[in-house]
Amino acid sequence: MDDILHGLMAYLDASPSPFHAVASAAALLEQAGFARLEESGLWALRPGQGYYTTRNQSSLIAFRLPQAPLTGWRMAASHSDSPTFRVKNDAMQGDGHYTRLEVEGYGGMNCASWLDRPLTVAGRAAVRAQGGVQGRLVYLDRDLLTIPSLAIHQQRDVNKGHEYNPQRDMQPVWGEGGAESLTALLARQLGVEPADILATDLVLCPRQKAVLLGAAGEYIQAPRIDDLGCAYATLRGFLEAAPLPGVGQA
Repeated sequence: MDDILHGLMAYLDASPSPFHAVASAAALLEQAGFARLEESGLWALRPGQGYYTTRNQSSLIAFRLPQAPLTGWRMAASHSDSPTFRVKNDAMQGDGHYTRLEVEGYGGMNCASWLDRPLTVAGRAAVRAQGGVQGRLVYLDRDLLTIPSLAIHQQRDVNKGHEYNPQRDMQPVWGEGGAESLTALLARQLGVEPADILATDLVLCPRQKAVLLGAAGEYIQAPRIDDLGCAYATLRGFLEAAPLPGVGQA
């Protein structure tokens, strides 16, 4: 059980965005001996071998062929996204004294749990490169943003229930007026010019790592456990499933 729990914690920490979750799953499959297939390539499959392929860096399919002639399949599925905020664009709003990144909610979420904690940005950037366009994973490994709440003396009734307006209450503070753009920050990390970043698909992510809590360490607390907990359970079950004659697993 400890091995499963710590494996889950490592997977959560390595997966700050759905694109990272797919890459983390692919790494675990390769460690288990699975061979990568390119979706556009010719597949030469061998009985008993495990394979995987990805699409758009956002989805992954893995399967294992039986040694005996194929008679059927056992399949399981889960999703790799989680409730979060998507970065809409590089335009930032403010009042001249500070700027805010423009984001929109994705999935049902508890807005209060996002307030007053260090956040950063993760996801994917499409970058101009020699030979075409590359999809590059992005994770700005620093305490970059926060969504601040009002002090209690400015909002006396906050503990009596509050309806959050995402466009007013949930836009993260980026920096002082005149701060450099997110694109400029991404370009510096990726080692490219800002003009070479053609598109991005970015989300906010908490900086908190997965931890064990409780008197005996019996509880786990982690961002993205919905739904990456299910994704990891599906992957772990797939890797440890006993083979059946003639039955493929996916």
